[in-house]
Amino acid sequence: MRQYILISIFIFSSLTPKAENRRVLINKAKQTNRREKTFKLVYNAIGCSCAQWSETKFNTKPEKRIYYYLERANSKLIDADKLWNGNNIPLEIEVTGEIITEMGLPKNYKNIKEWAEPGKVFRYTKIKVIQNRMKKNSQ
Repeated sequence: MRQYILISIFIFSSLTPKAENRRVLINKAKQTNRREKTFKLVYNAIGCSCAQWSETKFNTKPEKRIYYYLERANSKLIDADKLWNGNNIPLEIEVTGEIITEMGLPKNYKNIKEWAEPGKVFRYTKIKVIQNRMKKNSQ
């Protein structure tokens, strides 16, 4: 009986540090994957419940486009999704922030249909409107 207790204590104590090390490595990996990035994005008026923003550098290469949902880091920032009014294309912005998920939906996402396609969510901390056709034409 004592042999079993000693063996189980040995096994438990030898596994515990490794498990803790794995947790630390996983947490560090999650932290290093989150890096602040700046993107120039253009709004794509796509008729679906899906991410609508893509990088401007892929405008001429639609097969390489990656689409993003945008999420404000705080309510003081301009809501990028409210900039498009239905006919002000091209709409281009520059945002700085980080990708917070590869397959999800932004907080407070309002979908008029029952289902929305999950996608990359970019949470921005800075936003600058570069081109908004309606504003440029009205000036």
